[in-house]
Amino acid sequence: MKKEMTKTILLVEDDPAAVLCIKNMLKNHGIEVISVETGEKAIESVTNFHDINLILMDIELGDGINGAEAAEAILKIRELPIIFISSHDDPEIIEKTDKITSYGFISKASGEAVIIAGIKMAFRLFESRMLERNKEKALRAEKDFNRNLVHLSPAFFVAIGSDG
Repeated sequence: MKKEMTKTILLVEDDPAAVLCIKNMLKNHGIEVISVETGEKAIESVTNFHDINLILMDIELGDGINGAEAAEAILKIRELPIIFISSHDDPEIIEKTDKITSYGFISKASGEAVIIAGIKMAFRLFESRMLERNKEKALRAEKDFNRNLVHLSPAFFVAIGSDG
């Protein structure tokens, strides 16, 4: 199959069969995959591997912290797009993710096209968000520079004003 992306995704999933299935699907689309089975290992991976571009996070991870708790901890360490995945669509499961900045929720029962489209959309949204944030930082830096210039050089501006 044609390779479409060259990104690295952290797959956080405790079901070995789901890991194998999702991993193969992503690899067929040129996506590198690192997989871990617990929220704690997900946090450790984000801390240690800086080449992770997106996280596919199962919500229910068995013992230990759940996917929502892991996502909250990860976002305190580093800003990354996170897509929640689950085989459950119960409102109380989905509610666990309501207050977390994420780039969507995908049912594991979704077809390959839906999962890949969701991942591509998350990448585009995240890149757009980062570009906008960089523009805002550049504007703030320019304003700060101009403000500092005015405060540090009042005589310069008085001289320019008096000469016309």
